[in-house]
Amino acid sequence: MRHYILYLVLFMLVVAGVLAEPASSEWLRFDRVLIDQGQIWRLFSANFVHLSVNHALGNAIGIGLLAYIAGQYLNNKHGLLLIVWCGLWVGCGLYWYAEYLQRYVGLSGALHGLLLVAPFVSRYYSKKIAWSFALLISAKIIWEQTPWYNDMAMLGYIGGRVEVNSHLMGYLAGVLYLSALYFLKPELVNHSDEKSLDDA
Repeated sequence: MRHYILYLVLFMLVVAGVLAEPASSEWLRFDRVLIDQGQIWRLFSANFVHLSVNHALGNAIGIGLLAYIAGQYLNNKHGLLLIVWCGLWVGCGLYWYAEYLQRYVGLSGALHGLLLVAPFVSRYYSKKIAWSFALLISAKIIWEQTPWYNDMAMLGYIGGRVEVNSHLMGYLAGVLYLSALYFLKPELVNHSDEKSLDDA
């Protein structure tokens, strides 16, 4: 279990957010008016509260998928840095890019970035599989930005509209993180090198 502690903490934060409703959303959600008044923690904390139990369950499954793909290779300081990076990028990105957005909750945006990076740093997958996974995520992001995507399709399940720009922001955070790794520490994303991220 020691290889999955970080994912368990992430899961527990989501569960805690659900159990503490409605107070958790009241204090932690992205709220543009309150952020403008100085409550800047909401840019990050909004990742850990959700519209409904079903919404949280969907993201909990995403955390499970992340743990399955990345395993021990993101269960470290790099994984923590990536979580913080993706979470902050989503919050700040929505604040600056999605000026129409007044309120937002959910981890799905950050998960898009986390899941993009995961197969590249994991030693469980080849580069071919990692790039195939990246292409699938890229295609999903592109589709969500087209008129053919219905952002209200999940309304009955999660209790609200899917904020596709949060997925875009998380995706961009993952792309930037991967680019930095390739430039600064290429051995961490070189699948022919068995060096663990823990040893970096």
